[in-house]
Amino acid sequence: METKSYDKYHIGVLDGIRAIAILIIVWFHFWQQTWIIPGSLDWLPRYGYLFVDMMILLSGFCLFLPYARNMVYGEPIPSRKDFYKKRIARIIPSYYFCIFAILLIFALPNAEYGSVLECFRDVFAHLFLVHNWLPETLMYTHLNGVLWTVALEFQFYILFPMLAKAFTKKPLITYISMLLVGIISCFIIYSNFNNINQVLYVNNPLTFVLVYANGMFGAFAYVTLTKNKTQTTIKGIVFTIISIICIALYRLLCKTIPFSVLQSWQVVNRFALSVLFLVFILSTAMSIKIFRKIFDNRLARFISTISYNLYIWHQFVAIKLKELRIPYWEGDTPPNITGDINWQWKYFILCIIVSFILACLTTYLIEKPLYKLIMNHKKKTKIKLEGE
Repeated sequence: METKSYDKYHIGVLDGIRAIAILIIVWFHFWQQTWIIPGSLDWLPRYGYLFVDMMILLSGFCLFLPYARNMVYGEPIPSRKDFYKKRIARIIPSYYFCIFAILLIFALPNAEYGSVLECFRDVFAHLFLVHNWLPETLMYTHLNGVLWTVALEFQFYILFPMLAKAFTKKPLITYISMLLVGIISCFIIYSNFNNINQVLYVNNPLTFVLVYANGMFGAFAYVTLTKNKTQTTIKGIVFTIISIICIALYRLLCKTIPFSVLQSWQVVNRFALSVLFLVFILSTAMSIKIFRKIFDNRLARFISTISYNLYIWHQFVAIKLKELRIPYWEGDTPPNITGDINWQWKYFILCIIVSFILACLTTYLIEKPLYKLIMNHKKKTKIKLEGE
């Protein structure tokens, strides 16, 4: 029987789950542009938008792990300053590069803005990561539509050290309070669903508070459940079955939810969906070794490494390739509407190739070098001060 201690520092399957979540979101946006329906797997891209909630859940889970280890093992937690610096070093370089690249190469040369005021509003809202609060900069931006999630994440980062500290001191009260904020927000939005801007409010940061809460609770649950425990074959089989059941339940949900009411379903069931995703994460992390290998392998780690930049660029790439008629198409009606299968597949494959190339370039030429520069600068400054 397999006997091994659970790893409390690196949960390998999280890389694979993040990679799969990103790939499904990418597939969803490519499906919107190509209209390629992949037969029996059509439920994956058609409802791939729901995996944004999985990404938010993973964020809350991973961010809270050091605090969970503090609660269970008494280990030190990062300072607030270190937390903010690391988060800025991680997301801002690629984010700002994306904004200015699109602004200078596409938006301004093509005169996409109707006025100087419109341009300044769009750019400044994105620079200060508040564009998800305004319909003009969320739905009608000329920069990059998917960046709303980066703003949402950043806004949570600002509050996270305070929420994490509260959770370590009063876990039950903090958890329930965060759930109530999210559930009440979802209820208010659903109650006024036909009288509000649905795109703006369904993905309002307040509705995601409950997803972050479940992510933080999940980290605490994992560290608690694995403390001084060993992995055994029997445990692994049980958790593997639970993980597979979660996958089956998600597939059943996608098969039964009418696509036309997806947003209203999402706002009502955001809590339940995040619980399903959380059970999947926890059970997969404690499943048998051969099952974990599906998520914990070199390919998964590579995709996870470039996932942030893949997410940033993929939708913009797909839209611009179609606008530029690459691959070439004639007439006024896009080939996905006319049902040109050859073009659809060429376009789909090209979207994948270009998106992955851009993701790799921005990850290894911008994100990682600037992250090291920012973090090393901090270390050098600290050494200097200690020497003085």
